Amino acid sequence: MLTYGAVSYLNARPLVEGLAPLVLDTPARLVEAYADGGIDVALLPVAAAQAAGLARVGSLGVAADGAVDSVLLFLRCTAREVKTLALDPASRTSRLLAQIVLREVYGRELRVLDPSDAAAETRSADAELVIGDAALVRRATGEAHLDLAEEWTRFTGLPFVFAAWYGESRAEPQLEEAYARGRKRFSDYARNAGLGLAPDELERYLRERIRFRIGPREEEGLARFHASCRSLGLL
Repeated sequence: MLTYGAVSYLNARPLVEGLAPLVLDTPARLVEAYADGGIDVALLPVAAAQAAGLARVGSLGVAADGAVDSVLLFLRCTAREVKTLALDPASRTSRLLAQIVLREVYGRELRVLDPSDAAAETRSADAELVIGDAALVRRATGEAHLDLAEEWTRFTGLPFVFAAWYGESRAEPQLEEAYARGRKRFSDYARNAGLGLAPDELERYLRERIRFRIGPREEEGLARFHASCRSLGLL
């Protein structure tokens, strides 16, 4: 029996419907669990999986073509004035995307604050990366932010791939079946998200913001992301 692992965010729920046994955790901890052998098939951030040389399974994942609403850079100044960047520890992919956008799009030289830095210093950073359900909730406050997927697509003309399935290739039929079940339940997920946000907004997020199929343009965007990471010395 295969063990599956995925993030606990709303955007992963359509991909994991009915999969069992299933481990839910942050992207970073899933990478560790996969490396330790506790998970056979995992929905992992593409940067960490690429760095580890892991094999993709199938063509499902989490991507966006334009604004995604859940990978956001909250700003205390304009993007062209950012000097310090506080990173969310949860996903290496989003951490790299934030640096690419600020450096390539806005020409900033950055001091990057690791999550292990002093909390007070992190809270005073010019820009703070927040991802997943926490980003959806904070976005609703109206705080100034950049949507990093939207910035990427505006700059490159390509979608951005955040996560994909990696691990045992024989799991592909089960992953497809899970998504076939999950894509019928967007309304249920939105109503039961427990985020304090309007269900119609969350359903729109799942239907319109997230792309669950990694097609040719998504593959091109993924290749462009890896190229940017290499050119900036981030991978």
